[in-house]
Amino acid sequence: MSLENKLDHLPDKPGVYIFNDRHGRVLYVGKALSLKKRVRSYFGEGCTSARVESLLSQLQDLEWIVTDSETEAYLLEYNLIKRHRPTYNIRLRDDKSYPYIKLTTNEDFPKAFLTRNPRVDGAQYFGPYTNVKAARRALALIHRFFPLRRCKGKLRLKIRPCLNYHIKECTAPCVDKIDRRDYLSLVRGVSLFLQGHHRELLSQLKQDMDEACRKEEFERAAKLRDSIAAIGRIGQTQKVSSFPGQDKDLIGIVSERGEGCGMVFLIREGKLIDKKHFLLKVAPRSIEKDILTSFLKQYYAEVSFVPPEVLLQGETHERMAITRWLSVRRGGRVNLVIPKRGKKFRLIKLLEKNAYMLLKQERHGETGKALLQLRSYMNLKRKPSRIEGFDVSNIHGRYPTGSVVVFEEGKPAKSEYRRFGVKRVKGIDDFAMLSEVIERRYRRLVKEKGTLPHLILVDGGKGQVSSCLRVLGDLNLDDLPVAGLAKELEEVYVPGKSSPLNIPPNSAALKLLQEIRDEAHRFAHTYHIKSRGKRLRASSLDEIPGVGRKTKELLLTRHKSVDQIRSKSWTKLAEIPGIGEKRARKILDYLSGNLDAYAP
Repeated sequence: MSLENKLDHLPDKPGVYIFNDRHGRVLYVGKALSLKKRVRSYFGEGCTSARVESLLSQLQDLEWIVTDSETEAYLLEYNLIKRHRPTYNIRLRDDKSYPYIKLTTNEDFPKAFLTRNPRVDGAQYFGPYTNVKAARRALALIHRFFPLRRCKGKLRLKIRPCLNYHIKECTAPCVDKIDRRDYLSLVRGVSLFLQGHHRELLSQLKQDMDEACRKEEFERAAKLRDSIAAIGRIGQTQKVSSFPGQDKDLIGIVSERGEGCGMVFLIREGKLIDKKHFLLKVAPRSIEKDILTSFLKQYYAEVSFVPPEVLLQGETHERMAITRWLSVRRGGRVNLVIPKRGKKFRLIKLLEKNAYMLLKQERHGETGKALLQLRSYMNLKRKPSRIEGFDVSNIHGRYPTGSVVVFEEGKPAKSEYRRFGVKRVKGIDDFAMLSEVIERRYRRLVKEKGTLPHLILVDGGKGQVSSCLRVLGDLNLDDLPVAGLAKELEEVYVPGKSSPLNIPPNSAALKLLQEIRDEAHRFAHTYHIKSRGKRLRASSLDEIPGVGRKTKELLLTRHKSVDQIRSKSWTKLAEIPGIGEKRARKILDYLSGNLDAYAP
């Protein structure tokens, strides 16, 4: 069934839709309350987003899965994004590596332990923890304050208790040292502790202590007293207390050059108890609304507790739908609020500052790792601290331009970017255009004794690398390392090897090469548009009544000059889509000097 036929058969029901490219790879996964309305909206006249246009240019096939409710659609969307990692979805960069603390409330005598594989199995999952050490510290405190069993598997009766019982870190239900009612009281305390509800937890512990005193269980009462004091000290170390007794989440994101950081401040009972950050892989041409919406959906798909109020940095898409979904997850009303002033607004700004600093720190660490990886993968003599990337841009050989971008220590040095108008190449010959740009760049650097790069990156495969090598040989610079990054499969080619290098697709090295290639393409394309625009504006076609900018662009895109247009017959011009016979005759009449056609 063709794409058009599939669009006609879309159901008016909630579900998830999947966009695929011509190779069957998943480009994008989305959810909808009505699949029919949502998917068809991509093809309407009002859909002008650059990100959507880029997505639709690669779309070849469509699939969908119907669900019973919008809530199910959210969860299915999240799982499919984790599974397929689509190019156009914003996603958690390391979504499989975050640990959780699992409380097995689906068992008669639950236990708590770390896991990285949360499931829908009736247990409670607390997290995700972006810091493994913090998760282990929390688990150690649980074992200290709430001595749950730590044996693996289901509870089995034993003759004698294990060592954990003797060091006071297990209540030994396996030998009937505690009844189920008292044990479940400990389990409830663990749940409150992990949610940050310390006030409610302390109230429960004090009741348990009083009851132990009445029963003259003084050893148990003393231990509860010590736990109350320790948990009270933990609560006093928390820094922010601006919202007495309230539970809130504060959420914000920052992004830069295809990477992002989502930050969450957790406020429980009015105090900031934790902050979490998640590194994001940002889809091409995404705007802040796209990123924030995707992060919200992915974060709340896995957390165990949803507060009654979520403070956001800015607007999101699907705000009402997300509110409904969170309310279902919480089992009560949830409000999404965007603060504009006051304490909440200042906290959001503090959150953004923290997120930006973490992203900057992460990028610095990733960049250093990328450069070392490049040296290893490409067998370079030294770390490629200075990399120059080249690209050319044209329309069927017309208005050719080229660019070179410079990255130092993995960061763009924009003051050293250079643009070239290709002068010597006629017709469609990308290899020759690239050769001209490289020759002019390095001939000048040699003449002026400028800084040479440690690695040259060209946009393309073996052919572009060979063209670059020939030019460098003529300039006696053939000792400069060269690499080509081919777009189709993101393969890296180097001289002397017929097959691409084995660089992992998710490595920091390949990400850096992709960033340099994309920046060179952006810089060349921007100059190409500017150069083409100047030539289109300065044309005698402007003088022809009824010929506007679009018509002029149509003509000059297919013919190199006004003289060439003048030499064509009206039938040839009429073949150009959007021109037609009447306009073609008028254009040729004017250019040939027959102005009578325009006489009043």
